[in-house]
Amino acid sequence: MLAFGFLYNIIQRGNASYDRVQHLLAEKEDVIDHADAVDVTPEGNLHVEINAFTYPDESEPVLSEIGFDLKSGETLGIVGRTGSGKTSLLKLLMREYDTYDGEISFADVKIQDYTVRALREAIGYVPQDQFLFSTTVRDNIRFGKPEAPQEEVSKIAQLVSVDEDILGFEHGYDTIVGERGVSLSGGQKQRLAIARALIMNPELLILDDALSAVDAKTEEQILSNLKENRSDKTTIISAHRLSSVEHANLIIVIDKGRIVERGTHSELMTLDGWYAEMFHEQQLEEALEEGGAADGSDE
Repeated sequence: MLAFGFLYNIIQRGNASYDRVQHLLAEKEDVIDHADAVDVTPEGNLHVEINAFTYPDESEPVLSEIGFDLKSGETLGIVGRTGSGKTSLLKLLMREYDTYDGEISFADVKIQDYTVRALREAIGYVPQDQFLFSTTVRDNIRFGKPEAPQEEVSKIAQLVSVDEDILGFEHGYDTIVGERGVSLSGGQKQRLAIARALIMNPELLILDDALSAVDAKTEEQILSNLKENRSDKTTIISAHRLSSVEHANLIIVIDKGRIVERGTHSELMTLDGWYAEMFHEQQLEEALEEGGAADGSDE
């Protein structure tokens, strides 16, 4: 009787789970391919002109009058206060929404005219909240390219300065990562997530505050490696730490969904606006932290 009761309980739980899965699979996609959509992975310049974008369940636009052009191989930095609209802009670039007033084109073709598969094959995206699978470090890195040999995996890991950390694990690249990367530090998770995106060699790499948990020295090394190895590929970096975008060809400052400042690092520093003020503040904070660490070590 106990066995039958246990079995009946499992069946009931399974039925409830199955109903939820079926309900999820029955949801209709908001973004669909046109009948004559281009099924070729785009390569080329990026043009963005967004007059207004409002989320489906909201009444006020979250983005207004956003426009910029990026040539292939250039880097764009996006900065601004929390909630200013940075991630919303990145979602439009990845075509998570089609309901906006404006135009985004990749290689002189509107992104709506590509198939979703072809467009997203050209994009490597590293979100703020990285998700790692409960499998080996190696398989997490080559998730999108499972046939990648160990030599390629190691090269990518070296590019994002995580190879040394991995080799320090008890089982190296065969180390099993806990669910969502629970056994790793924040910086290690971020670098593994970047490696997973880079191994696909995407035409457009998007880093959404993906270097926030690494120290300044490691960040500088990673950005230098990316600049050297992706000289012919486009990169977009959204960040709160302004040192992440200091080297960008173009930096835009977004506030309340609008571009309030734009230019290179030196041009924005000359403007003496929000960017310059925040840069000075962050430089001062870093200097104070380094001073505190030095005092602690002397003791």
